[in-house]
Amino acid sequence: MTLRDKANEIFLWGLDKRKDRIVSAWENHSRGAAEVAEKIAERVGMDKEKAYVMGLLHDIGRCYGPDTGMEHIIDGYNILMEKNMPEIARVCLTHSFNPKEKVNEINLKNPEEDAFLKRFLVETEYDDYDRLIQLADFMAGAHGVTTIERRFCSVLWRHGLKSPAEDLTTLYKIKNYFDKKAGIDVYEIFHEKIATTPFEGIPGKIETII
Repeated sequence: MTLRDKANEIFLWGLDKRKDRIVSAWENHSRGAAEVAEKIAERVGMDKEKAYVMGLLHDIGRCYGPDTGMEHIIDGYNILMEKNMPEIARVCLTHSFNPKEKVNEINLKNPEEDAFLKRFLVETEYDDYDRLIQLADFMAGAHGVTTIERRFCSVLWRHGLKSPAEDLTTLYKIKNYFDKKAGIDVYEIFHEKIATTPFEGIPGKIETII
Protein backbone atom coordinates (compact mmCIF):
# COMPACT_ATOMS: atom_id res chain seq x y z
CA MET A 1 0.00 0.00 0.00
CA THR A 2 1.37 3.41 -0.96
CA LEU A 3 1.48 6.34 1.44
CA ARG A 4 -1.31 8.01 -0.55
CA ASP A 5 -3.46 4.87 -0.38
CA LYS A 6 -2.95 4.64 3.37
CA ALA A 7 -3.84 8.33 3.80
CA ASN A 8 -7.00 7.99 1.72
CA GLU A 9 -8.00 4.95 3.77
CA ILE A 10 -7.52 6.86 7.03
CA PHE A 11 -9.42 9.85 5.69
CA LEU A 12 -12.37 7.71 4.60
CA TRP A 13 -12.35 6.13 8.07
CA GLY A 14 -12.54 9.64 9.53
CA LEU A 15 -15.42 10.63 7.26
CA ASP A 16 -17.30 7.49 8.27
CA LYS A 17 -16.66 8.18 11.94
CA ARG A 18 -17.99 11.72 11.73
CA LYS A 19 -21.62 11.64 10.63
CA ASP A 20 -22.81 15.17 11.44
CA ARG A 21 -24.47 17.56 8.99
CA ILE A 22 -21.38 19.65 8.27
CA VAL A 23 -18.92 16.90 7.45
CA SER A 24 -18.84 18.11 3.84
CA ALA A 25 -17.18 21.38 4.89
CA TRP A 26 -14.37 19.48 6.62
CA GLU A 27 -14.04 17.09 3.67
CA ASN A 28 -13.85 19.94 1.14
CA HIS A 29 -11.31 21.80 3.25
CA SER A 30 -9.10 18.74 3.66
CA ARG A 31 -9.24 17.73 0.01
CA GLY A 32 -8.56 21.33 -1.00
CA ALA A 33 -5.53 21.50 1.27
CA ALA A 34 -4.24 18.24 -0.21
CA GLU A 35 -4.60 19.61 -3.75
CA VAL A 36 -2.87 22.88 -2.92
CA ALA A 37 -0.02 21.15 -1.12
CA GLU A 38 0.49 18.57 -3.87
CA LYS A 39 0.54 21.03 -6.77
CA ILE A 40 2.78 23.59 -5.09
CA ALA A 41 5.13 20.82 -3.96
CA GLU A 42 5.36 19.52 -7.52
CA ARG A 43 6.08 23.03 -8.82
CA VAL A 44 8.91 23.70 -6.33
CA GLY A 45 10.54 20.24 -6.38
CA MET A 46 9.24 18.87 -3.09
CA ASP A 47 7.78 15.39 -2.59
CA LYS A 48 4.25 15.81 -3.93
CA GLU A 49 2.98 12.53 -2.46
CA LYS A 50 4.07 13.45 1.05
CA ALA A 51 2.66 16.96 0.60
CA TYR A 52 -0.70 15.55 -0.56
CA VAL A 53 -0.91 13.24 2.45
CA MET A 54 0.00 15.99 4.88
CA GLY A 55 -2.63 18.28 3.38
CA LEU A 56 -5.32 15.60 3.45
CA LEU A 57 -4.68 14.53 7.05
CA HIS A 58 -3.62 17.77 8.76
CA ASP A 59 -7.13 18.09 10.26
CA ILE A 60 -7.91 14.39 10.73
CA GLY A 61 -8.56 15.08 14.42
CA ARG A 62 -11.82 16.72 13.37
CA CYS A 63 -13.18 13.24 12.75
CA TYR A 64 -14.44 13.43 16.34
CA GLY A 65 -16.91 16.17 15.42
CA PRO A 66 -17.31 19.90 14.77
CA ASP A 67 -17.02 20.97 18.40
CA THR A 68 -13.54 19.68 19.16
CA GLY A 69 -12.02 23.16 18.79
CA MET A 70 -8.25 23.27 19.07
CA GLU A 71 -8.31 19.80 20.61
CA HIS A 72 -8.40 18.53 17.03
CA ILE A 73 -4.69 19.19 16.63
CA ILE A 74 -3.64 16.82 19.42
CA ASP A 75 -6.37 14.32 18.44
CA GLY A 76 -5.01 14.25 14.89
CA TYR A 77 -1.45 13.85 16.13
CA ASN A 78 -2.45 10.92 18.34
CA ILE A 79 -4.40 9.21 15.53
CA LEU A 80 -1.46 9.37 13.12
CA MET A 81 1.10 8.35 15.73
CA GLU A 82 -1.02 5.27 16.36
CA LYS A 83 -0.87 4.65 12.60
CA ASN A 84 2.95 4.89 12.76
CA MET A 85 3.04 8.07 10.68
CA PRO A 86 5.13 10.47 12.83
CA GLU A 87 6.31 12.61 9.90
CA ILE A 88 2.71 13.25 8.88
CA ALA A 89 1.49 13.59 12.47
CA ARG A 90 3.72 16.60 13.13
CA VAL A 91 1.76 18.85 10.75
CA CYS A 92 -1.36 18.23 12.83
CA LEU A 93 0.47 20.24 15.49
CA THR A 94 2.46 22.72 13.41
CA HIS A 95 -0.14 23.85 10.86
CA SER A 96 -1.97 26.17 13.27
CA PHE A 97 1.00 27.99 14.72
CA ASN A 98 3.06 30.44 12.73
CA PRO A 99 4.74 32.07 14.48
CA LYS A 100 5.15 29.34 17.07
CA GLU A 101 4.41 31.79 19.88
CA LYS A 102 0.73 31.71 18.88
CA VAL A 103 0.48 28.46 20.81
CA ASN A 104 0.54 30.56 23.98
CA GLU A 105 -2.87 31.97 22.99
CA ILE A 106 -4.54 28.60 23.58
CA ASN A 107 -4.79 26.10 26.41
CA LEU A 108 -5.84 22.54 25.68
CA LYS A 109 -8.24 20.97 28.17
CA ASN A 110 -5.75 18.27 29.14
CA PRO A 111 -2.82 19.96 30.95
CA GLU A 112 -0.40 17.17 29.98
CA GLU A 113 -1.33 17.44 26.31
CA ASP A 114 -1.09 21.23 26.49
CA ALA A 115 2.40 21.01 27.97
CA PHE A 116 3.41 18.44 25.34
CA LEU A 117 2.17 20.64 22.49
CA LYS A 118 4.08 23.69 23.70
CA ARG A 119 7.24 21.67 24.31
CA PHE A 120 6.94 20.01 20.91
CA LEU A 121 6.72 23.33 19.09
CA VAL A 122 9.69 24.77 20.99
CA GLU A 123 11.79 21.74 20.09
CA THR A 124 10.63 21.46 16.45
CA GLU A 125 12.35 23.38 13.68
CA TYR A 126 9.84 24.14 10.94
CA ASP A 127 10.75 22.89 7.48
CA ASP A 128 9.23 23.60 4.07
CA TYR A 129 6.53 20.96 4.57
CA ASP A 130 5.34 22.64 7.77
CA ARG A 131 5.25 25.97 5.96
CA LEU A 132 3.53 24.45 2.92
CA ILE A 133 0.70 23.00 5.01
CA GLN A 134 0.29 26.30 6.84
CA LEU A 135 -0.23 27.91 3.44
CA ALA A 136 -2.45 25.10 2.13
CA ASP A 137 -4.62 25.33 5.25
CA PHE A 138 -5.37 28.96 4.37
CA MET A 139 -5.94 28.29 0.69
CA ALA A 140 -8.63 25.67 1.32
CA GLY A 141 -12.06 26.68 2.50
CA ALA A 142 -15.36 24.95 3.15
CA HIS A 143 -16.01 24.81 -0.59
CA GLY A 144 -12.52 24.01 -1.86
CA VAL A 145 -9.47 25.93 -3.07
CA THR A 146 -9.65 29.66 -2.41
CA THR A 147 -7.41 32.62 -1.56
CA ILE A 148 -5.77 33.50 1.73
CA GLU A 149 -7.88 36.65 1.86
CA ARG A 150 -11.21 34.86 1.60
CA ARG A 151 -10.29 32.12 4.04
CA PHE A 152 -8.81 34.62 6.47
CA CYS A 153 -12.04 36.65 6.53
CA SER A 154 -14.02 33.50 7.26
CA VAL A 155 -11.73 32.49 10.12
CA LEU A 156 -11.80 36.02 11.53
CA TRP A 157 -15.60 36.12 11.45
CA ARG A 158 -16.07 32.69 12.98
CA HIS A 159 -13.34 32.55 15.60
CA GLY A 160 -11.90 36.03 16.06
CA LEU A 161 -8.16 36.64 16.12
CA LYS A 162 -6.08 38.48 18.70
CA SER A 163 -3.69 40.00 16.16
CA PRO A 164 -5.26 39.76 12.67
CA ALA A 165 -2.84 42.18 10.98
CA GLU A 166 0.16 40.23 12.27
CA ASP A 167 -1.42 36.89 11.34
CA LEU A 168 -2.21 38.02 7.81
CA THR A 169 1.29 39.44 7.37
CA THR A 170 2.75 36.08 8.43
CA LEU A 171 0.58 34.24 5.89
CA TYR A 172 1.67 36.58 3.11
CA LYS A 173 5.31 35.97 4.03
CA ILE A 174 4.77 32.22 3.63
CA LYS A 175 2.97 32.73 0.33
CA ASN A 176 5.71 35.05 -0.95
CA TYR A 177 8.28 32.42 0.04
CA PHE A 178 6.57 29.81 -2.16
CA ASP A 179 5.90 32.34 -4.92
CA LYS A 180 9.65 32.87 -5.18
CA LYS A 181 10.43 29.15 -5.09
CA ALA A 182 7.77 28.48 -7.74
CA GLY A 183 8.77 31.40 -9.93
CA ILE A 184 5.08 32.32 -10.19
CA ASP A 185 2.27 33.67 -8.04
CA VAL A 186 0.97 30.36 -6.66
CA TYR A 187 -2.60 31.61 -7.07
CA GLU A 188 -2.03 31.23 -10.81
CA ILE A 189 -1.66 27.46 -10.38
CA PHE A 190 -5.23 27.32 -9.09
CA HIS A 191 -6.81 30.26 -10.93
CA GLU A 192 -9.69 28.20 -12.37
CA LYS A 193 -10.54 26.64 -9.00
CA ILE A 194 -10.27 29.98 -7.19
CA ALA A 195 -12.52 31.65 -9.77
CA THR A 196 -15.29 29.10 -9.26
CA THR A 197 -15.04 28.51 -5.49
CA PRO A 198 -17.79 30.48 -3.72
CA PHE A 199 -17.08 32.67 -0.73
CA GLU A 200 -17.61 30.83 2.55
CA GLY A 201 -20.36 33.18 3.66
CA ILE A 202 -21.17 34.57 7.07
CA PRO A 203 -21.18 32.99 10.54
CA GLY A 204 -24.17 30.87 11.35
CA LYS A 205 -24.44 29.06 8.05
CA ILE A 206 -23.82 25.35 8.47
CA GLU A 207 -21.43 25.06 5.55
CA THR A 208 -19.01 27.65 6.96
CA ILE A 209 -18.11 25.63 10.03
CA ILE A 210 -14.99 23.45 9.86
